[in-house]
Amino acid sequence: MASQAVGTAPSKSDPREQPRPSGFAHVSVPVRDREEAKRFFMNVLGGELKLDIPTFCEVRVGGMIFGFSEQKGGWTAPDAEFPHYAFYVDPGDFVPLKERLEAHGVPTHPIWSRGGVEALMYFRDPSGNLFELYCTQGFKDADKLPGARGSGIEFVPPIASLSYDWKG
Repeated sequence: MASQAVGTAPSKSDPREQPRPSGFAHVSVPVRDREEAKRFFMNVLGGELKLDIPTFCEVRVGGMIFGFSEQKGGWTAPDAEFPHYAFYVDPGDFVPLKERLEAHGVPTHPIWSRGGVEALMYFRDPSGNLFELYCTQGFKDADKLPGARGSGIEFVPPIASLSYDWKG
């Protein structure tokens, strides 16, 4: 495959010149109860209601819009790590957000790391969708968290223990 000479125009087959999405609009997440989902994402995670019609609603959380519609199923399996949806969290907000979830009756687990730089933690919404708190760097002592390379502590997130009946 020939490389493009510096300063020449891209060919018509260049992927950079092809139509592509301009941004991310929203994620539609199945829920068992739309009103419950609205309360959870607004009251527990501090979301802002953007749209509310009888069959669908949208809540903005962390700069992302989540759309909710009722379904009989479709959420992450009780023992599966994937699919999940991840929120970026600043280092200083990680523990307070974990504590806020717990104060609202949401089960959590120990904060952990894969590479010793980031901090991770899963939780479920009331429907059973799996979410992650994700701090990319700057979390104090991330290299000592369970699961971090070199920590000597093997860690498997206890996904199956995160299911609950929300009373919110």
